[in-house]
Amino acid sequence: MIERKIDRELVLKIIEREKQRLDNLSVFGGFSNFLSGWFTERGEGGDFYSLLLNYDNLTLEERSKLLQDMEEKLKSQSDDGDILKVSSPDLPSPEKEKSFSDGEGNLSTPVRYIKGVGPVLEKKLNRLEIKTAEDLIFFFPRYYRDRGEVKPISQLRGEGWETIQGVVTSQSRVATRRGPLLKIAVSDGTGKINLVCFNRNYLAKTLRKGVKVQVSGNFRRSFGNWEVADFDYQLVTKENHRWDRIIPIYSLTEGLSLKKLQSIIYYALDNFLGEVEEILPSSLVARHNFLPKRVAIEELHRPSRSSVAELNSRRSRAHLTIIFEEFLLFALSLKIRRQELADCEVPPCVSDSALVKNFLVQLPFTLTSAQERVVKEIHEDLVSGRLMNRLVQGDVGSGKTLVALLGALQVIDSGRQVAFMVPTEILAEQHYNRFKDLLSSLGVRVGLLKGGTNKEKKKLIEEIRKGEVDLVIGTHALIEENITFPQLGLTIVDEQHRFGVLQRAKLKEKASIPHLLVMTATPIPRTLALTLYGDLDISVVDEKPAGRKPVTTLCFSLKERFKAYNRVRKQIEEGRQAFVVCPAIEESEAEISNVVEVTELLRSSWLSGFRIEMIHGKLPSREKEEIMERFSRGDIDVLVATSVIEVGIDIPNASVMVIENAERFGLAQLHQLRGRIGRGEAAGLCILLAEARTEEARRRMEIMVATDDGFRIAEEDLRLRGPGEFYGVRQHGVPEFHLADPFEDWSILERANEEAKLILDEDPELKREENRLLKKEINRRFGRYLEFGEIS
Repeated sequence: MIERKIDRELVLKIIEREKQRLDNLSVFGGFSNFLSGWFTERGEGGDFYSLLLNYDNLTLEERSKLLQDMEEKLKSQSDDGDILKVSSPDLPSPEKEKSFSDGEGNLSTPVRYIKGVGPVLEKKLNRLEIKTAEDLIFFFPRYYRDRGEVKPISQLRGEGWETIQGVVTSQSRVATRRGPLLKIAVSDGTGKINLVCFNRNYLAKTLRKGVKVQVSGNFRRSFGNWEVADFDYQLVTKENHRWDRIIPIYSLTEGLSLKKLQSIIYYALDNFLGEVEEILPSSLVARHNFLPKRVAIEELHRPSRSSVAELNSRRSRAHLTIIFEEFLLFALSLKIRRQELADCEVPPCVSDSALVKNFLVQLPFTLTSAQERVVKEIHEDLVSGRLMNRLVQGDVGSGKTLVALLGALQVIDSGRQVAFMVPTEILAEQHYNRFKDLLSSLGVRVGLLKGGTNKEKKKLIEEIRKGEVDLVIGTHALIEENITFPQLGLTIVDEQHRFGVLQRAKLKEKASIPHLLVMTATPIPRTLALTLYGDLDISVVDEKPAGRKPVTTLCFSLKERFKAYNRVRKQIEEGRQAFVVCPAIEESEAEISNVVEVTELLRSSWLSGFRIEMIHGKLPSREKEEIMERFSRGDIDVLVATSVIEVGIDIPNASVMVIENAERFGLAQLHQLRGRIGRGEAAGLCILLAEARTEEARRRMEIMVATDDGFRIAEEDLRLRGPGEFYGVRQHGVPEFHLADPFEDWSILERANEEAKLILDEDPELKREENRLLKKEINRRFGRYLEFGEIS
């Protein structure tokens, strides 16, 4: 006998499961035996005793009515959480618990100790990032399939997934070029279907003649007969006479079938779901009409109350419950981190910086009013004695880098170092060359740190360690463990959406308390920015420098390429340079332009006689740098590229850009690409070559032609494609969620952010009893993102 706490919530969940099948098998040992024992222990349920004792003899309708009556009665009562001593064969036996290692049968139990998982299967699960029982429980389906009502074979329509039930009548092997193909015939008296078993020879033993089976799939007519190759099946036995209509479909890996993964997940649910804690305060759950967490998890894996439409749109009550909880924890962690930073005191930087003054004097232009405003905000942060944690967002060409550099000079003038992190080596090289030219006369020592190993790199790392380099520019190499900054006062992260919270945190670990300035040229809608970057203050550079000419944008179909390249030829003949951007490196789809093919085409026909080179992400770093140097010097007329040139490349003489298959890019990415031209004296011309077959694609092209306002484009991109595609690439470095997606579910993220504010306004340190589990889970899941570790 094992002492086990059985509360009404668990009993209601068991009743819910029994309602799905009505087979008395929802609990090991029998549902009716379990529930009559539970009522007996509590001294209640007299109305149901006789019916429960006679459960096996009730009709399905009578069982359904009994379950409904019991459910209504239990929901009308409060739960006092009585203890019931029951024999629990479904719980691990003492011997089994020993095999659970130090997990003792809890959520941290390694998957290798779970029934049905051996060393080979463990490796396959690990490839899906499933390593513990908890990972199994929170490995949610990608989508759901509706298998439809069981219908006679004579009534099949051949439209979508349909389900039949029949008896296997024969098996045959059909000769093919790849060997014999197994076909299994199933009949229900109204007709016959053939199961075409590609790579499923094992079914010959399972689906033997005379076996009763239910089959669901895409049935098709072939030579007058029904057949199906893409199908699910389930044997029909006395014990297993019902079939779930809604089937969860999971991500898989090679060698792991859907049935096997489902069985392991279901085992984890049956044995470990009770260990999952209800994190959200009960008042919040009631206010938002959420499900209890365990019920929501069960529903996502074994749907019984949601429609396929709700599940596939991620808007079932179960989805909303889990997504909201994950976002609430994330929002709380960011707000707590922000408060920690606000309370952190640091030595103030110099207020009147000679370096900043001398730098501004040598500039051949004046700052825009927007630049001056943001520079002032950064200056106030740096002299306040508080830690700066600021996001600067601004359109392409608005001068964010100059704003950041002025902040860097103020920190350097205060005797500290600055780390400047960018997403690509090309951009790092470009910043290094530009900053070195601008700052050498001021005595500022600039270093370039890239990947790879060489003597120069080792020497630079040693100089950084000794504090002999003032400004270090680099890519991910800056967060390598062997690089030490003894006096790091400021970290600058360019193109924020390429990094994210975790990588920011890693860079900040290079010093005890450095200031942080992050930048993005992709304008983010304010609500999304406030929630995704809730730990940051936000500045906006919303004005372009005087004299910056707008880029004219035209759109042609692919059949009108000659028009586009005639314009390019004219620009080159006038001494300008051109970009041609393609969505692929090599031929991957028949209709998609690619770098190799387009380069050859331009050299042989439309732009023959000009100096044409190609660049893409697969080239070695040194080769990419050499090509960009030649293009920058004017030794190349046309550079054919992938979107590797999207970020930060500055070639003032490049005045024209052609974007092949422009419909393949998102609006924000098209705008980033367009920002690479028109940065010099000549006005820019961007030509979109597109096969805009859909209304959405046509709308995107129209918006690009109509405006070069990045903020308007960002809003349209959000409206047209949804936040999931907002950047063209997924957000990197955002903490991993089990189910939530900051872009796809941004409206829920906004609600969670508002709720987090209310909670912290009333309980800043989460000390109240109803918030105790919130604090515990924040420390467990997001503690590494918090500035000073776990919340005390």
